[in-house]
Amino acid sequence: MIFVTGGTGMVGAHLLYDLTQKGERVRALKRIGSSVKKTEKIFSFYTPSPEKLLNKIEWVEGDILDKEGLSELLVGITQIYHCAAIVSFDASKRDEIIQVNGEGTANLVDLALTLGISKFCHVSSIAAIGLPPDGVEANEEHPWRTSKEHSAYAESKYNAEMEVWRGVLEGLDAVIVNPSVIIGPGDWKTGSSKLFSTIWKGLKFYTSGGTGFVDVKDVVTAMQLLMAEENWESVKNQRYILNAENLLYRECFNLVADNLKVSRPTIRANKTLLTIGYRISAIKKFFTGTPPALTREIAKSASKVSLYDGTKISKALNFTYLSIADSIQQNSKIFLADDHRKD
Repeated sequence: MIFVTGGTGMVGAHLLYDLTQKGERVRALKRIGSSVKKTEKIFSFYTPSPEKLLNKIEWVEGDILDKEGLSELLVGITQIYHCAAIVSFDASKRDEIIQVNGEGTANLVDLALTLGISKFCHVSSIAAIGLPPDGVEANEEHPWRTSKEHSAYAESKYNAEMEVWRGVLEGLDAVIVNPSVIIGPGDWKTGSSKLFSTIWKGLKFYTSGGTGFVDVKDVVTAMQLLMAEENWESVKNQRYILNAENLLYRECFNLVADNLKVSRPTIRANKTLLTIGYRISAIKKFFTGTPPALTREIAKSASKVSLYDGTKISKALNFTYLSIADSIQQNSKIFLADDHRKD
């Protein structure tokens, strides 16, 4: 049986959709009291009867920080896909982000070793790769260097990877994937899916930075290919950057705007404007308690061009990325067809 964490997030939900379609036996972890409505929503983008596939999932409630409780949920499991993480650039959540993403991964690694679980796939991020020099495409061998420029999220994902590598040294067989910015449908109010709703509502600004992008379906396909029995011996105990293309943010924004048939962002947000923006956002958070729309970390990265080389997996396996133009076109159609995109 396969165990999936983070099944209510965009990557985890798409993975669950694929696995259930293939008839795999799946047990999915969700937080105590949380809803599977987001997963059901994502399923509904691809099938008119999402409940049929949802009913095939054995949902269990738990917390990846509760090692003892987690142990009971892993009985009978042979594979783990670890997709759960706090994705946030809110500095006020630093301790929580580092604890959940690092300690939670350590708990899963320890239990996989103790219970003899044979395969472990850890979903990391390009944030754990480190900061490549300008004009250089970082690959899987790019060294991590301690820096004040790293966000808490980046540090937490690096720490989580270190727990996986520690497990490998202790006998765990694992694979790590490092997706770039993931393009896909989900909760249009949060995460990278928010890009579509933000531009649809009339985003006016763009920045001079850029980064890598990859379609969500490519991410989950790559994960399953890496975990496939016929590929496992040649790919295990390695990491793979998943990145289809490197684009300037303006190029990405323009593609989304064109597909949604709205105006392109036309005002370049320079560093001064971004600094003012994140400070205003921080003040708004102070008075309202709502998460800041723009943080210091986001403001810094928005003007930086970070390039990534995602070709390792294509050289190792029969794997071809969907172009980002096609990804944005497909996901724009999903967004426009969703009656609840305005909610």
